[in-house]
Amino acid sequence: MEDPMKKEVAMVRKKIDLANKDLKQLGQNYQKKEKEYKEALDAFNEKNKEKNHLVATLTEMLTESERMRMKKLEELCKTIESVSLKQ
Repeated sequence: MEDPMKKEVAMVRKKIDLANKDLKQLGQNYQKKEKEYKEALDAFNEKNKEKNHLVATLTEMLTESERMRMKKLEELCKTIESVSLKQ
């Protein structure tokens, strides 16, 4: 006695095998892409951290430069006042 569902069962099994093969390839591709994504995210975060540090350094430098210019301007004003008072 031959099982009437034998061909259908074999066909379904073959489809399951193909699906497993596809899943394996997709899983490997997913892992590869996930690794690339994490590496890109780490690089992005590191570069962003570097940029933020540089912006903070630039802000400090500009603040110091402005402070020094104000000090020189005050000294210049005092010099002009003392010259004006002497005349």
